[in-house]
Amino acid sequence: MTSQEYLAWLCFKNVPGISGRQMVELLAEYPDPCEFVGQKSHPIYESKLLKTPSIEHLQNTVLPKNIAQIQKMMDYHKINTLSYHEYPARLKNIYAPPIILYYRGDLSAFEAKKHLAVVGTRKTSTYGREISAKIIAPICRQKVCIVSGLALGIDTIAHSTALREGTNTIAVLACGLENIYPTQNQELAKRICETGLLISEYEPGTKPDRWNFPARNRIISALSDLVFVVEGPISSGALLTAKNALQQGIDVCALPGNVNSINAEGPNHLIKNGASLIDCPEELSYLLGLEPEKEKQSEIAVALSEDEQMMYQLLKEGDSNRSFDEILIKTGYPVGKLSTLLTNLELKGLIAKESGNNFFVI
Repeated sequence: MTSQEYLAWLCFKNVPGISGRQMVELLAEYPDPCEFVGQKSHPIYESKLLKTPSIEHLQNTVLPKNIAQIQKMMDYHKINTLSYHEYPARLKNIYAPPIILYYRGDLSAFEAKKHLAVVGTRKTSTYGREISAKIIAPICRQKVCIVSGLALGIDTIAHSTALREGTNTIAVLACGLENIYPTQNQELAKRICETGLLISEYEPGTKPDRWNFPARNRIISALSDLVFVVEGPISSGALLTAKNALQQGIDVCALPGNVNSINAEGPNHLIKNGASLIDCPEELSYLLGLEPEKEKQSEIAVALSEDEQMMYQLLKEGDSNRSFDEILIKTGYPVGKLSTLLTNLELKGLIAKESGNNFFVI
């Protein structure tokens, strides 16, 4: 969109007194806000959906008070926009679809032959981290685009595995795209922008308020052909994503887990109620309508220095994540050198960082 088109759409998006569903109804009859925003006379103003405050808002082109800051952030962070008419059709067929979609990166990620949503808890187990990466890696090698939410834990593993295996990945944020949340994934977000997409329905400057996360989950599921739930309690956001998928007519599958683990509550509940059980890549391939890999492919070789190899082996030996301080004590490296080594391994897609500055192998 041009700058003027964006302002018209933004004014329309923020019109008071009508719901998201009603906005879609209006767009079906009057598809271009540029034709009526800022105009004193137009057939839309005769619509029974529009009350006086709504009409005055549109006629006077009322914009957010911080519009100047929004535009500066968009320019600085290279944030672009898509209107309701421009993004993938599958995203329009949901309850209250986004009126404007903000993005950073390459739109070709929308055009992948298949899209797989991978969701789960931020507080992952060793089992969840290891098995999820092993199961989705062969799927990534078939150029399936991985969709997730850039959160710590399973989301991080999903995006990192996609990048390591050379496929596209889409991260759906619950805040403005200038503000990468969580901050631990800023480098991951930068890598995603190079070949994939960061998207959000929220204006730059929007904070990651807790109520934004449930809303963004409907976008994760809508962009996908299949939703894979790895780990999460029964009340987790991953289960909400699964619920959205079912309402949108999208199949759900899940990784079974230990019945004594709270992280297994969600997936086991879904399986018990009809979700497909996933314990190998072939099952995902079948559900996505793909042919399984004909030959088992060896892990992609990554060039590591001697220190990086030692660090990688140290992290592989543990049965859980290791904190920065623990690694510091274990290796005796200066803080600067250790930070560099860990960053290099993270950039090469071999490890990921959790909350509390903890690291684990993926």
